[in-house]
Amino acid sequence: MMDDNKLLKFALDAGEIMLASGAETHRVQDTMHRILSVSHSTGVEALAMSTFLIVSIPSNKSGSLTLTRGVYNRSVNFEKICSVNDISRAFVSGQITLGQASRRLDEISHTSAYSPISRIVSSGVACGGFTMVLNGSWIDGLAAFVFGLIIGVLLSYSNKTKIPYFFSCLIGGFIAGAGSVLFHKFLPTAGTDMIIIGSIMPLLPGMTMTNSIRDIMEGNFISGTSKMAEALLIAFAIAGGVGFAITALGY
Repeated sequence: MMDDNKLLKFALDAGEIMLASGAETHRVQDTMHRILSVSHSTGVEALAMSTFLIVSIPSNKSGSLTLTRGVYNRSVNFEKICSVNDISRAFVSGQITLGQASRRLDEISHTSAYSPISRIVSSGVACGGFTMVLNGSWIDGLAAFVFGLIIGVLLSYSNKTKIPYFFSCLIGGFIAGAGSVLFHKFLPTAGTDMIIIGSIMPLLPGMTMTNSIRDIMEGNFISGTSKMAEALLIAFAIAGGVGFAITALGY
């Protein structure tokens, strides 16, 4: 007979990885509920919110078993989401055992898709590329590339030290604003607005805003509104950092 506690823990582990990797709330709930359905018990429950997971399963021995877990890490990793989804479906269909599924899930949770160096370089390339796409000159793109590298280092450092993302965006906005103004003073032909727009691209909460709208449309109003508030706060932090830098440097 399957151990209910291990099944609950497996469902929580799967939900945590998906939620921390940027999955929508309803997708996380569906995956956890699918895993718990293997017990063939009626009344299983799975609830996911923006930073909280709850799973419950009826037990003949000790009544209802319930486990909860807070989820505070945030990233975007579609590969992990797809991998967890594949594991959960393989487990539910009986292709792998609970032990095998748990071990594969543990491997996924400790796997980093990209190294810090590649993330930093990608941040710079994205900033420079967006600036060029928005009709910026090659000089603007080069400046945005440099500031993107600096912001990439900031984001990498903040992930290691657990600095709140709000403050990372505030500092990142300041770097983009101050750097573009200083660059413009040394090279007046540079477009300050193009450099700023390109440099803040890695900070923008596009995924958070998209997931908030999808959660609200699915009826998960608590998670949807909290994610929307998070996205708006991040946007305000970026704008505040840029505005403070421009004002302080007298542009």
